[in-house]
Parts: sequence; structure tokens; C-alpha cells
Amino acid sequence: MSIDLSVSPTAPAPAATTAPEEDLFALGRRAAAVRDAAFGHRGTFARTRQLLPTRAWRGPRDAAESYVEEADLQALGGWTAAREAGAGVLVGGPGAGIDVSVHRAVGADGAWSLLRAPFRAGERDAERLERVRALASVAGGLRIWGLVPAPEGEPYGLDTLRFFALCRLSTPAGWHLLADLPALGPRLAQMCFAFGADELRAPIVAERALRLGANAHNPALTRKEAVTLIRGAGLRAAERQSSGALEEIL
Repeated sequence: MSIDLSVSPTAPAPAATTAPEEDLFALGRRAAAVRDAAFGHRGTFARTRQLLPTRAWRGPRDAAESYVEEADLQALGGWTAAREAGAGVLVGGPGAGIDVSVHRAVGADGAWSLLRAPFRAGERDAERLERVRALASVAGGLRIWGLVPAPEGEPYGLDTLRFFALCRLSTPAGWHLLADLPALGPRLAQMCFAFGADELRAPIVAERALRLGANAHNPALTRKEAVTLIRGAGLRAAERQSSGALEEIL
């Protein structure tokens, strides 16, 4: 069974939207309160590595989390092969959807699923809520780590923050809500923590070259930069370890 998560390519531009159903900042306050009740007033991050279709790894060997994209499973020979290679998280969607049977096998192996939730600027709240709630309903029997809002097209600031708040308010309390820095950029990713996000998803590196020339848009962060970003959002910072434990950074 596959869940279709596609969004309408004809969604109106931001200027064409009608008046919002609820004030953005009221939504943000409610979403942040739900986040704090579930995970505390904390933002987390982890060093990760990705299993590529070539069976090579991208990222540090001592990463706390090893993941594989659902779209790469066929080239790798399926989830079992990816798991044997060391993957512990399967990242699904949006693409052609999510194969529920594969994610069920992930949970049976004691691994986790991380799901992307697509959105496009200008969608109505009702349309977004229907899509996210349908995803949460079908994924209810799966072992889900969390949700990654995934913009299709340019992510507009206020529109993106609104989607984050709606995701936090319409998904199970135990799901993490991740701000994807490569997709959103550092400033918008940081702002998402005020609207329900609790984890930063970004390449964490030991050292990073200056963002100049060809390196200007490098999304990688050092551990110190990740901590600074989370603290700048007004939250305590913590790093997830390979054991699953959180190391509070004082």
C-alpha cells in the first residue's frame, strides 16, 4: 500500500489566499505549548550519515544516526539490504508517496521511519490539515520518529511557519517535528522552533569552510553553530547520541 502525498501544482500564490482561519501567532503559541508538553522547552540535533544508492556513505563514520531515502531502496536491494548495511532510519516521501508495507518492516526491525510532509505556498489550512491528518492516520501503526515539512517550490516565511504550527497541532504528541535547514535556510529553520519544531535537521560537521564563492550556500553547520541556532530560538540545546540519549549542552 502506498500513500500519495502529492500537492496540487495549481495552488494559488500567497497573494491570492483568503484571510487565515486563525491568527498565525496564536497558532504558534499553541504549537509551542504542545511541543513543550511533549519534549520540554528544548531543541535537539544529531550528527547523521546517509546510505547512498551506490552503497557508499555520506557523512561521518561516528554519526549518531544512519539513514536511507525510501527512493534509494530499489537500487540497494530493498530495506533488508539497507538495514544490513547499517541504516537505522528510513526517510519517506513525498515523491511518489510512502510504501506502508516497507515502513511496517522498518518498525519490525526496531528501526524508525521519518516522513516528509509536502506543502506549497498558498494552500488553505483545511487542505493542509486533511493531508497531514491522513498521513498521521495511515502511519498510526508504524514506528514513526517524526515529520519533516518539505516545501515544494520556494518556502515563504509566514506561510512555512503556519504549516509547521498546523503539523504540530495535528500529529501525535510523540512525533518529532524537524526543521530541515537545507530546504529552509538557517533563518527560517530557526524561526520554525517558535512554531512547534523541536529538532534541527542539517549536516553537522567538525569544521566548515567559509561560505564564500562556490561554498556560499553550503547548508552544513558545526556543532557550535547548531547550538547557537537553537539557543537563538530561545530553547535549550541538546545533542542526540547514538544510544538515543540526549546530551544537554550547557
